Amino acid sequence: MPLIIEDGSNVTGANSFNTDAELAAYAALRGLELPTTEADRDILQILAMDFITDNEDDMQGYRVTSDQGLSFPRRGVVIHGFLFEADQIPTTLKNAQNEASIAAHTQTLLTNESTNNVQSEKVDVIATSYFKGGSISKARLDRVWNYLNPVLNPTNKLVRT
Repeated sequence: MPLIIEDGSNVTGANSFNTDAELAAYAALRGLELPTTEADRDILQILAMDFITDNEDDMQGYRVTSDQGLSFPRRGVVIHGFLFEADQIPTTLKNAQNEASIAAHTQTLLTNESTNNVQSEKVDVIATSYFKGGSISKARLDRVWNYLNPVLNPTNKLVRT
């Protein structure tokens, strides 16, 4: 399936903010490796969009239309102190998709695994024991968050009720 690029005009069926050429240029400029075929790079871009969409609830503002396919375009987004136009895709968001695409080449961005650490269970007089020091895997995506954070709601606000 080819990429359909969202340019801020609410493109029907859009599934990416970046073209293949934009991703390839971004990675090359930073000396980062990507798959050699466009089809494989497109898959990484779709996986990156899944990650971005998964974080939409934390984004500033709201969608321009109720039926748009992607999290942008949005109204009410302030980036670095400036109100961002609703008919544009922020560069920082495009960079976040590029970084997530690159990360998806070597790691899983979204997992479906669960860990409950249960060593044993007893039903009568309910008793449960757990393994010591269990762990859960989570992708470390600092480079992605660096670019995604400006479009997210600030988390350092104090709210008094």
